[in-house]
Amino acid sequence: MKKKYEYSKGMLEKMRKVGRSYEECMEMGMTPKERNIFIVVDEWWKEFGYGPSIDDIMRNSGDKGRGNVSRVVNNLCELGALKKLPGKDRSVRPAYINFRNIE
Repeated sequence: MKKKYEYSKGMLEKMRKVGRSYEECMEMGMTPKERNIFIVVDEWWKEFGYGPSIDDIMRNSGDKGRGNVSRVVNNLCELGALKKLPGKDRSVRPAYINFRNIE
């Protein structure tokens, strides 16, 4: 089984900086798949004004599995590029959008 990519503690702290901009989010050390999903979430917010579901992200990113998309979204939340509320549907959003105070 492929080992999950792990970031160093210093890198994670740098990435979790509060109040980052779109450019700062895009300059993070994301994999191509993470970047694609970040762009899908960002474009969804710009078009509709609310967060996409995992199925919406799956369809728009060309991925074939909910589990893979969910894992990548969680990785992006850990990086600090996305934010979401646990247990809430459609709460995923880019970190630079200050819709509500989501920690």
